[in-house]
Amino acid sequence: MQRNLADTRLYQITEWIMKLAYVNLLWIGFTFLGLIIFGFWPATVAMFTVVRSFIVKEEEPIFKQFITTYKREWLKTNGIGIVLFCIGYILYLDFLLIGYASGGIAVIFTLLLILLTILYVAMFLVILPIYVHYDLPFIQYFKYALFLAVINPHIIIFIATGLVAGYFIFSFIPGLTLFFFGSVLSTFMMWSTLLACQRIERKKQEVEAV
Repeated sequence: MQRNLADTRLYQITEWIMKLAYVNLLWIGFTFLGLIIFGFWPATVAMFTVVRSFIVKEEEPIFKQFITTYKREWLKTNGIGIVLFCIGYILYLDFLLIGYASGGIAVIFTLLLILLTILYVAMFLVILPIYVHYDLPFIQYFKYALFLAVINPHIIIFIATGLVAGYFIFSFIPGLTLFFFGSVLSTFMMWSTLLACQRIERKKQEVEAV
């Protein structure tokens, strides 16, 4: 009985490893298929969609789900990428311009830009998990991502810490990067964001019950 249980767990772990490797290769392949610039965002969203299905146990055939999501979300996800790029570029230009200021006004604007950058990074970390978890109007994804980040700062810190740790692990063992970099990090981000979403939903239910 114990041996069968061990065999089952070993099989499940092996299956997860194979699935994550497969998804990572699909992510890389379809990113290049879209000439990187136009392929990164839809491929990344497709990857998040697949790993979400792993987490919530609503699995579909991996390739079918990946390619369907990639084609269906191509335009919208590239739109999200463009918006995020523009916001980031504006913040970058603002930091360049603030270098020409001096005195108290420079300090105030620098602190404000640092705060806005922190909010931007926080929103950036959760917007794709939110995108694949909820069906919202385009602009609402940005608002909800920012809302989630503000009321769950510990989750954002947890995600950021995990990503930094993951980066160093993959840097230390570069041979794993080809097979697991994107899929493992996206699984961690998706799982963490789902925890935050569930926390919000529980609080909403508690308020409605009062």
